[in-house]
Amino acid sequence: MEGKAQILESVPLLAALGDELIQELAEHAEFVTLKKDDLAVREGDQGDGLYVVVSGRLQASTQPKSSVERIYVRYCSGDWFGEMPLLSGETHWASVRALNDSVLLKIPRAAFEAMLRRDPRMVLGFTQRMGERMKQLREEKNRAKWSTIIALCSAVPGAGKTLLATNLVASLAWETHEPVLMLDFSGRQGGEPLLRCKQTAVSNGMELDAMLTHHPLGYDRLNLKLTGDEQETHLVAPLFGGLVKRYKYVLVDLPNETCPSVFECMIQSDQIYVVTKNEEEHLSKTHVLLQDLRNHKQPVSPKARVILTAVGSTSVPHVEQAQHRVGQEIGYLLRWIPKSEIIESVDGVPYVLRRPMEPYSRVVRRIAREMGNLLVGLVLGAGGARGLAHIGVIRVLEREGITVDVVAGSSMGALVSAAWATGRSANELEQIALQVKNKRAFLKLLNPMFPGAGLIRGWSVYNFLNSIVNGLTFDDTVIPVKIVASDVNTIEEVVFERGKLVDAIRASISIPGVFRPVLYKGRTLMDGGLASPVPVNVLLQAGISKIIAVNTFPNPEVLKQYRHFAAEEQVELSKQIRAMHETGPFIDTPASIIKVYMRFLNATQARVAQDACAKADVVISPTVPDGFWYDFYNPERYIRRGEQAAEAALPKLKELVGTKMAR
Repeated sequence: MEGKAQILESVPLLAALGDELIQELAEHAEFVTLKKDDLAVREGDQGDGLYVVVSGRLQASTQPKSSVERIYVRYCSGDWFGEMPLLSGETHWASVRALNDSVLLKIPRAAFEAMLRRDPRMVLGFTQRMGERMKQLREEKNRAKWSTIIALCSAVPGAGKTLLATNLVASLAWETHEPVLMLDFSGRQGGEPLLRCKQTAVSNGMELDAMLTHHPLGYDRLNLKLTGDEQETHLVAPLFGGLVKRYKYVLVDLPNETCPSVFECMIQSDQIYVVTKNEEEHLSKTHVLLQDLRNHKQPVSPKARVILTAVGSTSVPHVEQAQHRVGQEIGYLLRWIPKSEIIESVDGVPYVLRRPMEPYSRVVRRIAREMGNLLVGLVLGAGGARGLAHIGVIRVLEREGITVDVVAGSSMGALVSAAWATGRSANELEQIALQVKNKRAFLKLLNPMFPGAGLIRGWSVYNFLNSIVNGLTFDDTVIPVKIVASDVNTIEEVVFERGKLVDAIRASISIPGVFRPVLYKGRTLMDGGLASPVPVNVLLQAGISKIIAVNTFPNPEVLKQYRHFAAEEQVELSKQIRAMHETGPFIDTPASIIKVYMRFLNATQARVAQDACAKADVVISPTVPDGFWYDFYNPERYIRRGEQAAEAALPKLKELVGTKMAR
């Protein structure tokens, strides 16, 4: 009884009741035990009591019809909920679900109402507090208690799990500037057995302070041991519940040996990352581990994500084979770290901070930013030869150490996006652009066709594009990339994220009337710029929170000046079409028709691009008003313009993404 009274006294909502009323409520209060994912209350049900969280975590959310779940607030020990339906007579405004095994203290509705009848003045106080509570929810002040528990596990030693944990915890602290804890259960650093920690002390975060160590890089570390004893499982949820009261992120480095308490840690975590190497033993045992999680009725995907690592190896794993072997998609591909760069000491500066722009570090930082909802996306738009300006923009981003987590591209932007995502630098991209500077070299790429739906079949172009991306797939890229094409029949955007990069690029650059359309899964695809000249929406829909858009289309006012260049443009385009005679038969399309069509298309795209860019955080506009869409044999002017525009935008870029990690 005394324990219940102490819990109720700690609730601000009940603090003014006095000892007599508190004791009366305690007599009727009852403990409620919830397993992970159990519902405490259901949206739309009548209020049946006031709930106080003793241990664990819960989440209030609504599920509107034909809409995604909306999460409002999370509760941990000391929080309460359920008072509003009791006072207002309305139903529960949200469902409250247990994120971990939780214990609640419930004051039944009858006891609550009896207390109010004894002293009607209490109704006024509760009503006032209810108004404050609603305002608090509207302003989302409880976001400070929003926390994430991340479990790192591996089925076999030697996959690079602990190395990843050391780098990821440092990256989380550096990128998010939030309280971060490394809970090390791996056994590599020793620590007190979890069984020796009393449950009450664990759930309140007491007794653990003496075991905590603070790392100079801004995070705390707690070393504990799991012995495999069945009794440990009962301490995991209280431990997590106590830690999330103090830390925004808790990264749990688990032992490689599976046991009930290890599985309990994974079950009670919000996210699970399974680290595996591209070797038969690792892949087969990872498959078994994931299956065991399914047997525990855990939603393996997206909660459990597989990280395929090549740490210590110079080879790039074959992603498709690995995915088939483990039975689910690979979430991340970690490149290797030179052995000379690996630091075993937990007190040292990890690789991700010493070499932040290397492939391994960029992936780790991307994982950290994803956890913190801080992902940075780059959108490269259409524009034909004007899109060569994207290379100049990328050069400035590289030089300034501005990390991009995902890139999306349309038409010419698709080609530059894909090539950059495979690991090519801006200097390499410029060298590729210079290969077609010679007009004859450019024309040899074009395979005129007769008759057909476009002037150019694109066989030579296809081979040229494939050489740029080295025949790689989307799974092989260093940076995730999304490529946009357009459905000819519906003018809907079609987003490529799987398969061969060259197939997606070929579809995205298929300018109507110039290149032959591409048939893909029963759809006829053409230039991505038709539906999405600057595909900002693609990254917004992917949940990217910070978006940089590059728009090479002049604004509508500048477009009016194009008439000054009309005569020059028509003469130049006529030369190009006549030159196609040398490469084979072609359909005789007058230059004036193509010129009028392309000018109309560009004007339309410019307006759509302007609307799309309004949704981006930073817009870079490297426009060349007198540039032509087919002017690929003058790449320097466009690349340099891209550099100038990006340099002018640097203050905004640095404000958006920060440059603390750049070296």
